[in-house]
Amino acid sequence: MLSRIGAGRHLACSASTSFLAPSTDKVKLRRNMSSLPSSIAPAFQYASECYITQSIQFGMEGLHELGLSWPGAFISAAIILRLGTAPLHLYAEKLFANRLHAQNFLTQGILKKVSERYRVQLGPTADGSKLEVKSSDPKIAEKTQLALQEVPHMLAEHGLQAARIQNLKMCTVPLWIFSSFALRNVINSDFHPSVTGGLWIPDMLSPDPYFILPVAVGVFGFLNLYSQRKIYPGVVKMTWKQKSYDAVLAFFTMFAVTIMSQLPACIPMYWLVVSTTGMAQAQLLRHPKVKGLLGIKKLPTDSRTPIRDLFKMRNV
Repeated sequence: MLSRIGAGRHLACSASTSFLAPSTDKVKLRRNMSSLPSSIAPAFQYASECYITQSIQFGMEGLHELGLSWPGAFISAAIILRLGTAPLHLYAEKLFANRLHAQNFLTQGILKKVSERYRVQLGPTADGSKLEVKSSDPKIAEKTQLALQEVPHMLAEHGLQAARIQNLKMCTVPLWIFSSFALRNVINSDFHPSVTGGLWIPDMLSPDPYFILPVAVGVFGFLNLYSQRKIYPGVVKMTWKQKSYDAVLAFFTMFAVTIMSQLPACIPMYWLVVSTTGMAQAQLLRHPKVKGLLGIKKLPTDSRTPIRDLFKMRNV
């Protein structure tokens, strides 16, 4: 009888303890959030618990349940997300090509009308990159600039604003941020002792001892920036705003490399896959055959050897 009472008390105490005690994941989450500055802790908590993050986390865990190792599940998740966001980049690339064609057509038509009205010659610039009105009269130059100011309005009427095209590409950035929090949730969980690695990293939950993965992420980040500046010199005009943007991007890239060198190796591994697939996508969209299959108009910057062009100067 006493043994039954003792067992009942023991079960009651165990039940009450398990009911009142928070789960290990929540304790870890609270501990991690408490170590953050109070100004950004709510944002981190939202990013960790929102539906998008939870859905991506569920997908990663599902890939692992299908038989993939955890590194394989993380790599597969990055590739799947890249394929899922590809239509936005394809649409943005199509609009970008349409914008350049329309801009050249409208500019040429306006310059032709100006040259006919004022009876001046129309010809290419010294570098041969565009047309210009061959006149030194300041009044004609002023009238030409006023007429060309209508081109952005005409492009906007057809939905070819530069901001819209840029936003189509940038709207995928939050998804990648949420996916990082999903990865963080997975590796902070308590259902496995470690994430087995390979080669020089036996445990993917420990930092890369040789900093190879974090540095590779930074290299591909700068290589993506380099490719945009070297392959599209005539398209991207280097204004002070663009230079400031490049400087900020370079700073955050170096900052991210420093942070990732202290994080579990699976995080820079994930971002390395994200960077390489993003660069591969950008280079594929420069190939004439790929653009032809996707119905994207040709541009002077297209190339049958886009990867090789990264390592040599190319005049457009």
